[in-house]
Amino acid sequence: MYEAQIIATVVVIVAIFVFREIVRRLFRRKLEKLVGYQTLSNYLTAIFTIAIAIYLLNIWGLLNEIVETFLAFSAITAVLLFAAKDVWISNIFAGIALISDKNIKVGTEVEIDGKKGIILEMSLTLTKLRAADGKLIVVPNHKFRESVVIVSSNKRQR
Repeated sequence: MYEAQIIATVVVIVAIFVFREIVRRLFRRKLEKLVGYQTLSNYLTAIFTIAIAIYLLNIWGLLNEIVETFLAFSAITAVLLFAAKDVWISNIFAGIALISDKNIKVGTEVEIDGKKGIILEMSLTLTKLRAADGKLIVVPNHKFRESVVIVSSNKRQR
């Protein structure tokens, strides 16, 4: 049984190398004039390598094992992403609204849920504040949408 797999593997590898060398010699002069010749060559080599690997995994009977493992991890990942999507997506939409708000920007003094500080950094998912005592306060952006936010006037802003 293994003899047939070994022979098939050797034949496939030799055939691919021979085919690649023939194509390279036939089209090298014409393809070298193209601007992205090396990039095209690299992409084709990658595609052939992946195709060979998939074919050889199939010959050795490992492709089904890999696909089943991949599907199991994909299902677990989908469940985890589905569970985390509400908080994550809520923070992103709130972050977009917060970044586009002209009243709130880096350097603005704000108070949210009893926490007061100056905004140091704003991202799509969270905002960092520096409290008067020097502590760093990290606020998820959805809190800016769900809570009352008090914006203090800052004389340094224009």
